[in-house]
Parts: sequence; structure tokens; C-alpha cells
Amino acid sequence: MSRVVNRDHVMGAEEKEFFMLTMRKLEAFSGLRILTYCIMSNHFHILVEVPNITDLDDDALLDRLRTFYSKRQFSEIEQEYTRAFQHAQDTGNRDWLDEFRLQYVSRMGDLSVFLKELKERFSKWYNRKHGRRGTLWEERFKSVLVENSDHALTTMAAYIDLNPVRAGLVGDPKEYRHCGYAEAVGGGEAARDGITRLMQSQGQEGNWRQISAKYRTYLFSTGYETDAKAGFTEQQAKEVLEQGGELPLRALIRCHVRYFNDGVALGSRLFIEEIFENNRPFFGERRKNGARKMRGGDWEGLYSLRNLSPGAIAAPG
Repeated sequence: MSRVVNRDHVMGAEEKEFFMLTMRKLEAFSGLRILTYCIMSNHFHILVEVPNITDLDDDALLDRLRTFYSKRQFSEIEQEYTRAFQHAQDTGNRDWLDEFRLQYVSRMGDLSVFLKELKERFSKWYNRKHGRRGTLWEERFKSVLVENSDHALTTMAAYIDLNPVRAGLVGDPKEYRHCGYAEAVGGGEAARDGITRLMQSQGQEGNWRQISAKYRTYLFSTGYETDAKAGFTEQQAKEVLEQGGELPLRALIRCHVRYFNDGVALGSRLFIEEIFENNRPFFGERRKNGARKMRGGDWEGLYSLRNLSPGAIAAPG
């Protein structure tokens, strides 16, 4: 996630649309997979799957470049590739061809490069459009590592897709065009692929109609309204009594957003301990283990790498 400098509300409908289109182009180019996202007026969230980096053959590389660049730019790139390829064929020396490939492949499969290019491209477009100069984003970006498991992934996805509901902008996430769920409902194939991957991690199979119904049920079971937050109408008092005063997961997602923004890593105890051990030098000698139980209620086995207070932080629109 990342916020606009001074948290100014600069993202109108046109800006969100350009951001979304740029994001999708970079997704196709980089090979990363966007599972879901939400673009608000002064910040964005993206749930990204980073696949194992594999070698691309020349045809696959050119396909990605064709998707990402304009026709004019790609024509120039293709000509350069043809010259480099022919040189390798004639001389047996691949240095030119390898250099050509490296300048593009080095930008693929890397989350930091993906977000850097996304934010830079949007900033240049925005500053040009509005006659503005200077930094648009208040920080590099914040990230939370999410375990590739059904519970962790769908919990994070619901938190992201319910942002506009929590902010009181819409009563149903399908009405907020610039989130993954609404794009999928509207027929976006990339968005549908992302949500399908999410639900398949839960063992859900079927066509999009079946997958969509399952995900919508999950969203509506996690996003009911509270006194402090907008949301879906539920018999809140009754459910609190049924839970014996414990906040159910659906309420925790709404009330304890720091875990999703600042938790560093989110998942099962074993997953968090593995992350901790792999990054042991970054922690003080007094720290003996990594997993920190998420406070404030029953998180159904989820742990965080950071020990955060359970207080709610509002997510402005």
C-alpha cells in the first residue's frame, strides 16, 4: 500500500482509471499476479502474488513487450531484437542479444520494481495533467507478507475489497468500480482470474458464477456495520452475545487494520517463524521468536511478525 503526500485526496475517477490501467499493463509485463486491489482517493492497496522467476524464451518476452508498450515503441524494440538476434546467428556471439533481454527481464518478477514503476508512471502522468511538480507519494511503499494459505489470503483480500464500504462510500463493494471485486463483477478477466486464484486456495472450484457467489458470501459475512464503521447491516448485538463478547473475525478485519498495514508478515505460527528465522540478523538478540499473537479477539490461528496494539485506525477514502 502507499499513500499520497499529505494524504491529499487527489484520486478522482479519471485518476483511478489511469492508475488501474497502468497497474494492469505492468502486471502483464512483470509476470506478477494481482489477486485483488482497491484504489481510494488518497491511497491504494494491492494484494500481489510474486511467482517463482522462470526464464522466458524470446517469443514470450516479445509478447509481454507487445502488451506493455505502444505500437510505435514496440516496433522500435522489435527491430532492435531482430538485429541482435541476427547478429547472434551470424557470429555465434550472444552478448548483444543477452544485453537486450536483460534490460527487460531484470524488471520482471520483482515487487519493488513493479511498484516503483507504477507510482512513477502515475506521478508523471498526474503532474503533467495538473501542471504540478514534485513528489506525489509520501513514502516508498508499505508491504505485509501474507502466507499462501486460504485463511490468510482471503482475510487480507476481504480487508482490501471492503475499503470503500468501511469508508462509507458505497453500500456494496460491487458498486465501487476501482476495486478488484467490482472489476471482476463488471467482467474484467484479469480481476476474475485473481479472485478465482484466491478462492481456489480455499479449495473452491467451479466456473466464475460459482466462484463469484462464494467470494461474495465471504465478503458479506465479514463486512457488517459497527457503531464506528459503515458496512453491511447485521444484528450486531446478537452476534456479540453469541460470541460471548469475543469479536468474530468479520469484526476484527474492520477494527484492527494495523495488522494489515503494519504487521510486516501475516499467516500461521509456522509461517511467521520461518520468516523470522530467514531474517534473524534484522532483529535484536533479545528477540527469541517471531510469531506474535494478534490481539483483540479470535483471529482463528493468524499471527503477525509485529506485536501491535489492537486499536483501530481509520482508513480514509
